[in-house]
Amino acid sequence: MDANEKYFAEYGSEPLHANTQILVDRFAHALALKLLKAQHKHGYKDNWMRPDWEHECRAELDRHVAKGDPLDVAAYCAFMFHHGWNTSNK
Repeated sequence: MDANEKYFAEYGSEPLHANTQILVDRFAHALALKLLKAQHKHGYKDNWMRPDWEHECRAELDRHVAKGDPLDVAAYCAFMFHHGWNTSNK
C-alpha cells in the first residue's frame, strides 16, 4: 500500500474542497507562467535540478521571502521539495 492509499484508507476519499482545488490550480498556473517568463528572460532551464546548490537555493529562498513575491518563494520551495531539502537554515 503506497502513501496515497494509506491516506485514503485512514481519512476516506472525499475530494479536495472545490474552492481549494481552484486555488491550487490557479496558483500552479501562475507559478508555471512565472517560471516560463524567467526561462525566457534569463535563459533559466533546469539548473534547479543540480544536486550541489542547496545552500544557494536556501539563500535565494530567504532573499525572495524578504522581497515579498509569493510566487518567487513558491518556486524556490518547489526546487527544495524536488530535492528533499529542508527550508530551515538550522
